Amino acid sequence: MNKNSWMHCGKYLKTSVFAIGLVSLSATSSVQAGQSGMLHAGLFQQLLSMASPLAAVATETINTLSKQASEALKSRQVQKVAVTARPSLGGQAAAESEPSAVFHSVAFRVSSIPVARKWKTVYPAVVAADFNGCAQESGCAARGILGKAIENANGLAFRQKISGINRTVNRIVRYQPDAENYGSKDYWAKPDEILARGKGDCEDYAILKMAALKAAGLPSEAMSIVVLRDVRRNLYHAVLAITTSQGHFILDNLSDEVKLDRALPSYQALFSVSADRSWIHGIKTTGDKVASAAPLADVMPGEGIAVR
Repeated sequence: MNKNSWMHCGKYLKTSVFAIGLVSLSATSSVQAGQSGMLHAGLFQQLLSMASPLAAVATETINTLSKQASEALKSRQVQKVAVTARPSLGGQAAAESEPSAVFHSVAFRVSSIPVARKWKTVYPAVVAADFNGCAQESGCAARGILGKAIENANGLAFRQKISGINRTVNRIVRYQPDAENYGSKDYWAKPDEILARGKGDCEDYAILKMAALKAAGLPSEAMSIVVLRDVRRNLYHAVLAITTSQGHFILDNLSDEVKLDRALPSYQALFSVSADRSWIHGIKTTGDKVASAAPLADVMPGEGIAVR
């Protein structure tokens, strides 16, 4: 019997007991009033003496049975939810060992990698970047184009916003390796430097895109610059990754199309930086082992060439 049945049954029995009590009380009143022709007074006294204990016993029994039925129903509901929510052992094991960092990697937060020192000087300029005016002698045209793209992006949906900024930066910056542009290998430029020169390598594209998207309202903590190895072309590269509940969106100077990281299987993350944090990335192998993708001291991104 379910909970509702017990409740209806309880109401019926309680009503019956209450009726008996009323009849008994009425009968007793009649006897006290001298109406002895209805029933013998002794019988009514017996009914009266039985009514109160009977009501108490019936009520207690009904409440107990109703409580038991309710607990049984709750137990069955809990068991049903548990069965529904419990994944298969195979699926659970796969989920626990599934890497969740960008490009299907395993990430470890660190602070001592070489690029972290460079990032500490660049990130404040990313936060403070202002694309509304132009106080420099060069780069004003590019700054104006990017400022207009940021203004337009403020009213767009997320995918349209990041796609618009990705396309704009890819078009206003011309690819040039650091050695040719700055006379130094692996130089991480600030947004103003990139716009002033109108040139940069792959991490410069990513830096400028992060600054523009932050100005357009995206939180900098959700964005990271990922230095990677392109195993298909066998070279080092850098992109901007935006982490969302749908996955990691990749903004790449090699493509105007924004893609999820799973659509780029040849990209192997090495290390990444975001706001005041940095990570090194490894590849999940067997068991709990993680293999390092490359010696970090030898990594100098910038070999990617913008494809128009």
